[in-house]
Amino acid sequence: FSSILFRLVYLQLFKSDQYKVLADKNRISLRLTPPLRGNILDRNDKILALNKNSYNVLIQGNKNRLEIEETIKKISGIIFLSDADINKIYDTLSNKKKSDLPIVIKKNLKWNELSSLNVNLINLPNVFIEKGIRRQYPFENIASHVIGYMSNPLKSDIKANPILQMMETDIGRSGIEQSYEKDLRGFPGTKHLEVNALGREIREISKEESVSGSNIKLTIDIGLQKYASSLLKDKIGSIVAIDVKNGEILALESSPNFDPNLFTKSISQEEWDNLANNPMSPLVNKSISGEYSPGSTFKLIVLYSGLINKRIKPNDTITCSSKIDFGDRSFYCWCHKKKTGCWATQSHRRKVGPELAIAQSCDGFFYELAKKIGIENIVETARNFGLGSKSGINLKGEKEGLVPNKSWKRKKYKQTWKIGETMITGVGQGYLTTTPMQLAVMTAIFANNGKKIFPTIFKGFEKTNIYDDEIFTTQTLNQSSFFSLIKTGMFSAVNKPFGTAYSSKINKPIFAGKTGTVQVRTISEQERNLGIIPNKDLPMEKRDHALFIGFAPYKNPKVAVSVVIEHGGSGSKVAAPIAQKIFKKALL
Repeated sequence: FSSILFRLVYLQLFKSDQYKVLADKNRISLRLTPPLRGNILDRNDKILALNKNSYNVLIQGNKNRLEIEETIKKISGIIFLSDADINKIYDTLSNKKKSDLPIVIKKNLKWNELSSLNVNLINLPNVFIEKGIRRQYPFENIASHVIGYMSNPLKSDIKANPILQMMETDIGRSGIEQSYEKDLRGFPGTKHLEVNALGREIREISKEESVSGSNIKLTIDIGLQKYASSLLKDKIGSIVAIDVKNGEILALESSPNFDPNLFTKSISQEEWDNLANNPMSPLVNKSISGEYSPGSTFKLIVLYSGLINKRIKPNDTITCSSKIDFGDRSFYCWCHKKKTGCWATQSHRRKVGPELAIAQSCDGFFYELAKKIGIENIVETARNFGLGSKSGINLKGEKEGLVPNKSWKRKKYKQTWKIGETMITGVGQGYLTTTPMQLAVMTAIFANNGKKIFPTIFKGFEKTNIYDDEIFTTQTLNQSSFFSLIKTGMFSAVNKPFGTAYSSKINKPIFAGKTGTVQVRTISEQERNLGIIPNKDLPMEKRDHALFIGFAPYKNPKVAVSVVIEHGGSGSKVAAPIAQKIFKKALL
């Protein structure tokens, strides 16, 4: 009895604090409450991403595995649990470091599931239903690459931010949802709950409110974005529309797209495989991550480089033919053996000036001009226009493209650069690649007479992105006349009968631009002599890419556009009409 009495005194006086903590741990449950995520809005305050109430069923994680497995069997007899749901529960159970954290059994319960579980909770120890929030995208697949989607945090995310493991929340996985994750997420609150031996909530002891995330306002116009999406239906490609004055992106559509609402529920393996393994890559934002040869749209850069490096004057002409033999290789104009175009036959020659070369996209002109300029000068000019580097748009996953030069080839292939490679670069092909975003920015700079802009899709916290006093260091005193000459050529390409995009001419708004048709296959000498196979007679994957860049209105530019259609066939027939419709929608 003395020993027992001594033990009781010892526990009461010396160990009371320790056992009080243990008792409270059994009695009091600490739970984090996820904050309300900020909304995403377009430039006109239309909501693109918002929160909806949802209900999730969870189980306390402080029980042994056998008890949890038995409870899961009972729950699967009340509501449907897929194999993916069950496997996810066991994966979570196996990877848990803190056994007292709840485990999600199923998210976003339907009303019939919720009511069935509520009735049976008395027979489900340590199971509770928690009110949560679910991300919803009311415009579904429209602007999905811009907005992004939400998914469960990965191990790397939890390692970087351990608090994610302590509450049931998704995080941004792409687009604005990922780029502005910290701003959108907010800060979680806490709840101290008194629970009984079965883990049932008896009462709330204390509560600290969460801090909601910030609303993010974008520069895009969802109406224009929706229209752009309709123009890309059943096509693979991109449309970028940018405000030439401040760099705000008005539309940035990539096709095919996806519905981010798929990820707010438990996406099935089949649904994920359909997205991830789709050869058309619907999860890839082609506007910033697609790398394409710019084709004839790059001729604007070559002409400007020739002018500022004094390799050609505005009134100079170059004698061109539809076929140029240089070394052991022949270089062909797009009009070779055609009945329409600059000239009809291989033997016909004529003198071509800069304006006509742009309007009719004369390959022979730019082959010869590129030789005179040299690859290093062309590269310097291209980089001044933002090619070969990221634009700095507020989205992750942007690619740099490639503006190749002598040192690049020596490093990459251990070979010297050849003049023939300069010639093919002069018409925008060869190693050269750009993104649709870069092409839109380049076009805006031409429209602005050389004033640099820096594209943004985030509106509200950032200052204007145009620097009116900044011009290229390589420009001469008469640089404005060079831009005027190039824009005149772009005007003629659309508005003169001899222009490559004349069929897309409209009177309101009057726009200027440049077509591009990018060859994706090798055309043999025999095929050129017999007649090149039309794109419509080729398999889809062998058809040319169709490009168009332009700005409108012509006299007071407000919007610049780039259109890239993979395997579209012809820039003048496919891409230019799309740009025309975008200009009408954006400006009228």
